Amino acid sequence: MFDLILRTMVIYFILIIFMRLMGKREIGQLSAIDLVVAIVIAELAAIPLADLNIPLIRGILPIAILTLAQISLSLLCLKNNAFRRIIYGKPNILIANGKIQQKEMRKARYNMDDLLTQLRERSVFNIADVEFAVLETSGQLTVSLKSQKRPVSVGDLKIRTDYEGMPLTLIDDGEVNYEGLKDANLDIEWLKKELQKRNINSINQVFYASLSSNGDIYLVEKDYNHNDQEIKIH
Repeated sequence: MFDLILRTMVIYFILIIFMRLMGKREIGQLSAIDLVVAIVIAELAAIPLADLNIPLIRGILPIAILTLAQISLSLLCLKNNAFRRIIYGKPNILIANGKIQQKEMRKARYNMDDLLTQLRERSVFNIADVEFAVLETSGQLTVSLKSQKRPVSVGDLKIRTDYEGMPLTLIDDGEVNYEGLKDANLDIEWLKKELQKRNINSINQVFYASLSSNGDIYLVEKDYNHNDQEIKIH
């Protein structure tokens, strides 16, 4: 039993390391090759767990080789556009200037049901509203609506807006994010004073706190009574 637990933990951490080495990709953006590699790695990881008589190295070594091959392939694709097109293919423009490109659909082996389904998944129920639709190499459909059918934006209304930026996390589950404070050119003493102004004497009382680009602090105290209390501080 101990051997099984040890093998499981070793394989678990090895997989985490190798998957991190292969880079970050959303599941929905995996190419066919990425998906195949992920499936094969999962199968290889299960081999030394299913049979304890198989040396652990026989599961780890093939995973390492596949990881190395995948990293090498990714680097080659970064360096060479032609090689990348051979390996991953290229996007198919299924709708161009409002017209369905039947030749491209046949080339991608993509039927109207596929197209309509993916349009509905993007809240587009009338194909006549689409100006461009591109089938990406990951299988995702990128849609651009006709200008008359797009939602109105503040840019269309000629309204000036302030820069919003990205809120900086100051406290996460009672722990101070010193990098966030540094990015805002602030320190821990400033944070403590701001909390004391709100009758909060300990950072441990705070579940989450962030600072917006305009200086507003959003704060959520820890829930001790199973009743969320949210406070927005200006």
